[in-house]
Amino acid sequence: MIWLDRARGAYVRSPPLLRRVLRPLMGLVPARLKFGPTYRHWRVDIARAGSDPVFAADQHLASLRALLAKARAGSPFYCELIEKAFGSQFDPNTIMLGDLGRLPILDKAALRAAGEAALAAPRGDVDHAETSGSNAEAPFHFYLDKDRSTREMAFVYDVWSRVGFSESEARVCLRGFGLDPHGLNIHDWDPALRELRLSVFPMTTRDAATYLDLIDARGVQYIYGYASAIELFCRQMLRLGRAPKRPIKGIMPISEPVYDHQRRVIASALGNPPIACFYGLSEKVLFAAEVPGTAGIYEFNPLYGLAELVDHKGAPVTEVGSEGRLVGTGFLSTGMPFIRYETGDFARLVQLPTPGNGQRLRVSDLTPRRKPSFLVARDGSRVVTTDLTPENWNAMGGIAEFQFYQDQPGEVLIRYVLGEGGQPEDAARMASELESRCHRRICFKTQLVDQIATGRHGKRAFIDQRLDIARY
Repeated sequence: MIWLDRARGAYVRSPPLLRRVLRPLMGLVPARLKFGPTYRHWRVDIARAGSDPVFAADQHLASLRALLAKARAGSPFYCELIEKAFGSQFDPNTIMLGDLGRLPILDKAALRAAGEAALAAPRGDVDHAETSGSNAEAPFHFYLDKDRSTREMAFVYDVWSRVGFSESEARVCLRGFGLDPHGLNIHDWDPALRELRLSVFPMTTRDAATYLDLIDARGVQYIYGYASAIELFCRQMLRLGRAPKRPIKGIMPISEPVYDHQRRVIASALGNPPIACFYGLSEKVLFAAEVPGTAGIYEFNPLYGLAELVDHKGAPVTEVGSEGRLVGTGFLSTGMPFIRYETGDFARLVQLPTPGNGQRLRVSDLTPRRKPSFLVARDGSRVVTTDLTPENWNAMGGIAEFQFYQDQPGEVLIRYVLGEGGQPEDAARMASELESRCHRRICFKTQLVDQIATGRHGKRAFIDQRLDIARY
């Protein structure tokens, strides 16, 4: 039955033409079989770990020991590091969590230099993957287990289950899909994944009206996708004065931070449905879920990986409220181990991992390096964007979309798209108001654009930050 564990992931990653051929057949497969036995096993363990801290802590330590044993046995690169830190008589069964700090923190450059020597499994047993890179950062090439998708989805669906979503539910999907190279087809129904895929380019008011008709026709009650796309859809709903006929039961954002202003727009358009947020990495190193009822506080899952928060010197952050760098050791995909991997992301300590809480690190202000939530003032201080976005979005009258762009401290360009009846004067008024709100610490300029630029996968960054945020 191993093929069932790989089938869903293989389908999702297959070329579009092949998916169109397979989707009628995949659509007939019951949800229980579509996800496979490994998925069900992990769902059971994740649920048990959530209520049994002793089990969670035991599994956490066992996973670390197994990872180190595999890395030492299969990877020349990691074998050298491990034996240098622990000696040639290294015994993984004697390792405790605190011993991990004896190994160096590894960044992308170190793993690039290692190449396939970092693999702990045969090359044929892993898939090539890459991060897209950003600004001056080159793409990062790495490898993942072929069957990681089913394990990954167990963690994702555990979070989504908090808003009532299950494997058999349908969902609206707002991501960077290229449904049609000519832009003629803006929606698609995938019966295999039970996804109503909607194009986010450019998502006009007319498009939104069509989307609402499709949602009503299928009775879909969950929305999944990029927070920026969900926000734009909700603002179009507010302009139309419409919402889905059946209440939306849950919002499941992915891949982007969810800002306070986006939560307000979603609540205004859809009646404040619950939002199930999680943090993850392309490298499958760490996974954290937003703690229910505490927006912006995330808890790392100990079965997925070991999360550390360290200062600029690499020492553990132990004072609550202090900011640190996130370092991860991943348990989900081990064909290419990631051990003490520098994620490039930052967070503030809320609660240290302990045996009593099942080794769950809690953090706030989780800031992906490539998607920061703040601008930088003239004096190098941070201006959090939630301090700038108004409670009443009518103050942005005439502006359909906007984005902050910054490449110099104290200077920000507002790229904007005009809404119906909007004028450039509306953007100038917005810039003036924002300067007042930040006490003139930032000078805002405006630029009219046809549409907000997106990344390779269709993400609209709220802040296109080109500064090295590690310096501020």
